[in-house]
Amino acid sequence: MLTTMVGLAALLAAGVAATGYGLSARHEHAARRIETLWRPAVVEVGAVRAAAGDLRAASLAGAGGEELREDARRALEEHLEALGKLACGTDAAVDAEIAGLDRDASRWLANASSDAVADRMRTYGLPAYAAGGADSAEGTYAAVDARTTELAALLEERSAHEAQNAMWHMNGVLLYILSLAVALLVAAVVAAVVLQRRYLAPAGALARRLRRAASGDPSVAGPPPEDGRGWIGRLTEEAEGVRERLVVSQRESLRHREALVQVGPAVQGLHEILTSCEEPGPGIAVTGDVRAAEGLIAGDYIGAVSLSDRSTAVFLGDVCGHGVPAGLLAVRLKSVLTVGLRLEADLDSLVRAVHQALAGEECFTTLAVAVLDPERSTLTWVNAGHEEPFLRRGDGTVERLRTTGPLVHPFLEAPPGTWQTRTVRFGPGDLLVLSTDGLTEGRRHDGEEFGEERVTRVLAGLDDPTPSAAVAALYAAAERFPVDWGRDDVSLLAAAPAPPPGRTSEPRTTRPARTDENEAGQP
Repeated sequence: MLTTMVGLAALLAAGVAATGYGLSARHEHAARRIETLWRPAVVEVGAVRAAAGDLRAASLAGAGGEELREDARRALEEHLEALGKLACGTDAAVDAEIAGLDRDASRWLANASSDAVADRMRTYGLPAYAAGGADSAEGTYAAVDARTTELAALLEERSAHEAQNAMWHMNGVLLYILSLAVALLVAAVVAAVVLQRRYLAPAGALARRLRRAASGDPSVAGPPPEDGRGWIGRLTEEAEGVRERLVVSQRESLRHREALVQVGPAVQGLHEILTSCEEPGPGIAVTGDVRAAEGLIAGDYIGAVSLSDRSTAVFLGDVCGHGVPAGLLAVRLKSVLTVGLRLEADLDSLVRAVHQALAGEECFTTLAVAVLDPERSTLTWVNAGHEEPFLRRGDGTVERLRTTGPLVHPFLEAPPGTWQTRTVRFGPGDLLVLSTDGLTEGRRHDGEEFGEERVTRVLAGLDDPTPSAAVAALYAAAERFPVDWGRDDVSLLAAAPAPPPGRTSEPRTTRPARTDENEAGQP
């Protein structure tokens, strides 16, 4: 129905427009004929009449008016020619009158020439022709004068008729404009009423229903009012679907908020498990921290365990990936490591226990475990494909503790002896730093890596080579770089022999304070 109404309105508008265009075109045509034809023709007839009068006067002047007669004859012929060109083919009666005027003028010009010859003959004493009669110069002049009077009256009549037509067409255009304005006003009123009743009112009711549904008003839980009126009905059905989905979304959002309230402490607890270190054994100070790429849960895990022989074991592992899944797996692996160390398993067996814990998983982990014995001044380690630890000596030189076996992957075989154990001297002034590749392979937004050399320079330049100072300096350098913290977890664990008695010592197990991440510059 709407399409039919639109089509009828389009046809009506086209008809009205065509009518208005036709009336306007006729008015323009009539006005143009008055300005370009009838009024110039009346002027030319007056000029012909004046030229004929001048020629008659010059003819009466006798032998002395020869030059005047030539000028008047030339002017009369020019105006007759212009009149003929101007009105040729425009009106049969006008053309006939102009043709008659041309014939009368030609006959009069011939007679006027004969009278001039007679005047010259009388001047020289020769016999002259008799004047007078209808064919005489005077008689033909009267015919020309009468013809110009009739032609002028005819042209005035034609001009008045064209003016009347132009006025009628103008009145028609004005009436058309008035009718169009009334029609548009009526159409606007009708369209407003139809739009209000068929579209705006249902749409408004639909909007109110959606607002009430969005506010959680239960009174809109029932079916919507039936409306079969075209697209409004379809829109109502779609809106009802949106309302139902909105109600479900509100219910789910409430459940998610409740879940967050419950999960928040659990997330904090998992973070504490991944980053906590036990009190180290005597003579050892330990500092570590884990900075997750997403939230609080990371795939990195650190730990320190005091062993029965008064030595201290420290470890740092990195599960592939980051976020909650990697964090949950990291918690499991840290538990295996902690239990294995407390049972005093050798380092190779300890890593193989981690390998068994990964059975059925599609993830892998790298791991570095070091046992620090301050009484024997030794450092014994195993490195399962992990980032090589940094060992800063008391003189400021920095060494690397190379890997002693492959990374821990459930698809790799792990017979006894897969991961070898190495031992080096570790005495006062020495500093062990374990890190994940999130630090050394950390990148700025332009793609440049932080790099192992930068870590080495930071450690070599420490004025206070203690674990807490080393971890704080490395994190500060990474923030000045600045590392893109969202790419990977960044974890550090540092350990060193505790200062001898009598010196002010740092806490034996600490976690560095985080520095301002907006600090700029290079280390």
